[in-house]
Formats: sequence, C-alpha cells, structure tokens
Amino acid sequence: MCNFRIAWLVSSIMVFFTAYTGVAAAVTLPELASRVEKMGRVEREALLVKGAQEEKEVMFYGTTPVNQLAVLKKAFSARFPFVELKHFYSPRQGILNKTLSEARGGANIVDVIMTDLSYGSLFIKEGISYPFSTPDVKRYVRGSYDPKGNWYTMYMLSIALVYNRNMVKPNEVPHSYQDLLDPRWKGSMLFDPEAAYIMAAMDQAWGKEKARDYLGRLAKQNLIFRRGTTLTTQLIAAGEQPIAIAVNAETAAEVRDKGAPLGFSVLPPRIIKPNGFFVAKKAPHPYAALLFTDWTLSEEGQKVLALELGKGVAMTGIPVKYKEFQGEPDYVVGPEFGNQLKQHMT
Repeated sequence: MCNFRIAWLVSSIMVFFTAYTGVAAAVTLPELASRVEKMGRVEREALLVKGAQEEKEVMFYGTTPVNQLAVLKKAFSARFPFVELKHFYSPRQGILNKTLSEARGGANIVDVIMTDLSYGSLFIKEGISYPFSTPDVKRYVRGSYDPKGNWYTMYMLSIALVYNRNMVKPNEVPHSYQDLLDPRWKGSMLFDPEAAYIMAAMDQAWGKEKARDYLGRLAKQNLIFRRGTTLTTQLIAAGEQPIAIAVNAETAAEVRDKGAPLGFSVLPPRIIKPNGFFVAKKAPHPYAALLFTDWTLSEEGQKVLALELGKGVAMTGIPVKYKEFQGEPDYVVGPEFGNQLKQHMT
C-alpha cells in the first residue's frame, strides 16, 4: 500500500510538472529543428511562437556590442514582446572560451551563438552547435551559409584598405595589392596579424606559388603590426600612419561618419568575413532560439542590421547603408579557415 501511494505521488508530480512546463519542456533542439524543417513559414512561426511564449526568453552570446544589440533587441521585442532577448557580449575569444567552458562543464545556458566563423568552427567540431534551417535561405549570397545548416550569416564584415585622406592623395590611393609594393609605402602600412585570411584568399585567387611570392615581397615593405580593427582605425584616423591594409570596412566607416578623415579601397580578391549564427544543440529554450534566428535572418531582421546598424548583409535585395562595400565575394572566411589559421599565420 505504501509503495502504491509513493508511486501515485511520483506519477502525480510528473503529470503536474509536464502540465506546468508544457510544450517548451517536451522537445530538444535537434527534435524541434527536424520538426520545423519541412513546415511552411506560417505554420513554422505559429509553432515556434507557441513554444517561445512558454519559454519566455532566449540567451544570445555574441560579439555584437551592447549598444548595437539594444537596437536589435528593441525591434525583436516589438515583434515578439513575450520573449526576453538576453545577451552576453565579448570579443570572439571570450565568446569561444565561455561557450566551450560551459559545454564541457555540462552547463547548458546559451541558446544562440554568434562569432567569427573561424572561431565558431570549434562549435561544430565539438558538437556544441546543431544544424538548423531558416525560411529565407534562398535569398542569401553564395558562400554566406552552410548548405548543411551548421551556420548562417547574421551579418558580415567586408575587408578593405583604409587610408588617411590628409596623408594620401587621390591619385596615390592603392587599388590592388600590387600597388602596396610601391616604395613610397615602405614602413608606413599597418597590418593586423590576425588578418591571415588575406593569405588564404590569395592562395585561392592566384595560386599558392604566386601568392607566396607576393607575400615575400610585401614583407620587405616593413609592415607595422597592430592587432584589431578598432585600434588600427584610430591610428589611421589620427595620422599615425597613412594606410592600414585590412580592416573591417563597415566598422571603420562608422568612424568616418563621425568626421574622421578616412577613405577606403576594396582590393581584389574581395573578401568578406561572416559573423555566423550557431544554435546550441542543448539549447534550454529551443523554440525561442529558432524564433530569434528566423527573425534575425528574415528580411525584417536584416533591414534592422543593414539600415539601422550599418552592417553588411548577405541577403539579396536588402538596401544597405554602406553600398561601396557590397558585392559578390571572391573569398568567404568560412569555418574551415579555423583549421588553417596557424599555417597562414606562420
């Protein structure tokens, strides 16, 4: 009799718990991703909204600065006021370290992750992220998403040469990498050592032998190494040096818009760096996770990123703030570059 009462009590508690947590506790991210993959847009959103209403929040780890995320959050909350978009910000190494540490320790906190794809490749490799679909994938340009669904481009950074307009005359502006070999630029060009993707792009565009020959000659120009687009842009704007070879163009353009004497030149091969969306395999809020990714990757979300935040976007047909950086890429810094990083930096 006692055992019967205990069994009845346990059963009652489980029924209550299931009823209380509802649909949100009844599915894992992999199960949900499979379920919605073949659904039409309306049916898919209805299901995700129903689950997200119970989950009430989504946790996003990303390299998007807090002030910019606030703009995205406002637009997302206006569309889905029942979901609180929570955010952890850090540069890409911090995002990588926190995500890996929590996953290895069994702490399932994050739902959606955004970072440089060369860093995010580890999420795929270690099984932390999981493939997912999104309704508007056909509108994304070549190379800006994984056909298997492991990642999509939240927004992208175009790579450009930046120069100080007070120090470089219009007829002196480099328009090719060959122009950088001009003796006038020796000892006066900044280069971020993490921009090794340039070497990979040259390998692909020119062939390994020609690329290595060029890089050997460029090295003789006595490059000045500085790490990070923000610092590099500030130094060029202040007139410390006339040229930086590779910066995140849209980020530097924001500094130009505030009055800095900056000019840009996009050198072929045209390179873009996607900031990739990854969904955590053990996301605690799977419905809200897919609702957030669907919205951000939709025309509505991409317009917020492009027009209000000045980001480069991979979705076709979207008006952008910085048209000079838009174009079909010759090289996309994809997740496979994470495995090549060391060889290109040595």
